[in-house]
Amino acid sequence: MDASTVARWRTLCLILLGAFLGMSVIVYGVRLLPGDVDLHREIMGYRGTAIHGVARWLNYGGTWQFLAPAMLLLLACSRAARRRWWLWCGLLPIGGAVEQLFKFLVGRPRPRGVNPGFPSGHVTAAATFAVLLAYLLSRERVSSAARVPLLVLAVALVGSVGFARVILNAHWPSDGLGGILLGAGCAAAGAWWDAAHPSEGTSRPDTVTDAVRIGG
Repeated sequence: MDASTVARWRTLCLILLGAFLGMSVIVYGVRLLPGDVDLHREIMGYRGTAIHGVARWLNYGGTWQFLAPAMLLLLACSRAARRRWWLWCGLLPIGGAVEQLFKFLVGRPRPRGVNPGFPSGHVTAAATFAVLLAYLLSRERVSSAARVPLLVLAVALVGSVGFARVILNAHWPSDGLGGILLGAGCAAAGAWWDAAHPSEGTSRPDTVTDAVRIGG
C-alpha cells in the first residue's frame, strides 16, 4: 500500500478519535450541548407519525441482527475483507467496549431514565461498519456505478440509526454525534493498520527503486 494511503487513514483516525475525546470532555463538563434540547424536541415532534413507525425498523441498523449478516455478506463478496477477517470482525466489539467505557466515564443520563447514554452504541456500530465498508470498497475493483450507491447507503445507514435513536427517546442528538466520531475513528484505525501492513502478495512498489528491485 502506498504511503499516501497510510497517511490519509492515519490522519483521519487521529482527527476522529481526537474529536471524540475532546467532545467527551466537553459533555462531561457541561452535560447537554447547545442545540441538544431543541433538536431533540424537534425530532420528538414526529412521534406517533409514520416516520416514528419507520424509525423502529431503522433502529435495527445499529444492532447485531442487521450488522452480523451484513458483515458476513461483506466477507463473502470481498477478498480484501476475507484476507484479514479477524481485524474487521474485531472492530465492532472493540468499538462497543470503548463505547461502554466512555458511557461509564462520562456518565451523562439519557433523555429518559438515569442510565448513561454518551456515546450511542447503535450509532457507534453503524458508523464502524460504514467506514470499514468504504475502506474495503477502495481495496476492491468496484465500478463507480456500484461504489457510489453503496457509499450513499452506508451514510444513510448511520444517519437513519442516529435519527431513530433520538426519536425513540433513547439518546440526545450529541450521543449520536459522539457515536459517529468513535465508530468512524475505530474503523479508520483498522484501515490505517491494514494499509500499513500489506499482506503478502498484495504490496505495491512505492518507488521506482522498489519497482526495479522487484522486477530485477
